[in-house]
Amino acid sequence: MEHFNSQILFDNIEFLIKSESRKIGEVESAAGVSAGYISRTSKDGGSKPGIDFIMNIAKVLHVSIDTLLKVEIASLTPTEKYLLAFLTKLENDTAHDLLTWEMENAKILNNLEPDMNGNTDHPLFEYRTISIEGETGYPEEIKAVVFQSHTFGNNTAIHGNCYNLRLKNESHLYIMNISKGTYQLDDKDAFAKELWMTIPGKRPQFLCSNFKNQKLGDTIDTLYTVVAEDTKNPKVKSDVKYIIDSFMKNDNENDPPTGFDEEIPF
Repeated sequence: MEHFNSQILFDNIEFLIKSESRKIGEVESAAGVSAGYISRTSKDGGSKPGIDFIMNIAKVLHVSIDTLLKVEIASLTPTEKYLLAFLTKLENDTAHDLLTWEMENAKILNNLEPDMNGNTDHPLFEYRTISIEGETGYPEEIKAVVFQSHTFGNNTAIHGNCYNLRLKNESHLYIMNISKGTYQLDDKDAFAKELWMTIPGKRPQFLCSNFKNQKLGDTIDTLYTVVAEDTKNPKVKSDVKYIIDSFMKNDNENDPPTGFDEEIPF
């Protein structure tokens, strides 16, 4: 494990155990280690914890491995802890194939066109007047479809595929993979991933990003990777799954008609 910091690991374990008012012996047992293992291994000069323990303790404490190893959880603000819990559940549910993410192609997003009324058909993009540097070196105003990101403002391009997830009440969560509209090749600060929420009838709301974010950045990166991989996997919709499950139970008979399809008895 590159850049492993056992102090962060065991500080996080201690913090999470206390915050959940759990007994350390119960947690050790659930993680598959003997009583006193955490105390012994956390001391200076103690043996390096095994990967199996790290994977198990992360599952027992309901936190991702990246978070457990890299984020100083105790130092997070209440809002950061709230978002961390949200990101962790998104990652876990995605990894267990419980969520249906939709991929949005970067090339398509970079070439959105407005309709005759100026609508873009995407809640995060607007057709608006922006100022750019013209050929003369002076600012010029143009009309363009833009995603005004939290990180780069109007000077934003879509760098890679983006993803959205439908949540309660037709709200959507978006993971936007972005860059500066123009940048030097050696500009390490030209890229970011941002999370946005859209709720019908309200303006889109920025949640967080990995841009120069030492607390949530790794978790956001991991979530993006998990989501990107998940969208490559086959999906079975509920109506198709019902047919397959029926077949697996040797049930190939048609279901009896219901509702208005029922035969009228006269």
